[in-house]
Amino acid sequence: MMIKRYRAMLADPALPSVLAAPLKDAISHVWPSIRKAQRSGDFELAEMLIRHALDGAMPTTIAIFEARAASAIGELH
Repeated sequence: MMIKRYRAMLADPALPSVLAAPLKDAISHVWPSIRKAQRSGDFELAEMLIRHALDGAMPTTIAIFEARAASAIGELH
């Protein structure tokens, strides 16, 4: 039963967009700086900005996934 709920949570079509939301939000905050760096040819700076934004958003993304998984297997109610 627990495995079925967990598999259903993983099969939820909304899961990818839910997990991507914090990452998209993080990138959108630094997007103007990324584009400016790319236009000036500073691709290392653009890459650093992207990595920093995604590194900052990963804990939120992981927490969302862990909360959904815990709920699916019945640890949270």
